[in-house]
Amino acid sequence: MRRYSADGRILGGRLVEDPGGFEPALADAFADPEVALVHVRAVEYGCFLYEVRRP
Repeated sequence: MRRYSADGRILGGRLVEDPGGFEPALADAFADPEVALVHVRAVEYGCFLYEVRRP
């Protein structure tokens, strides 16, 4: 999961290995007010899978 600001800057990321880890990882990401959206990517090739925007 890669975190982005509203202007497109990467603010960090987190490797989620367990399907149960997505919800806590998103909650942690959006606890930072600078994070506008999170990209979920495949680890192997970095391919974009989907985006989650701030609720």
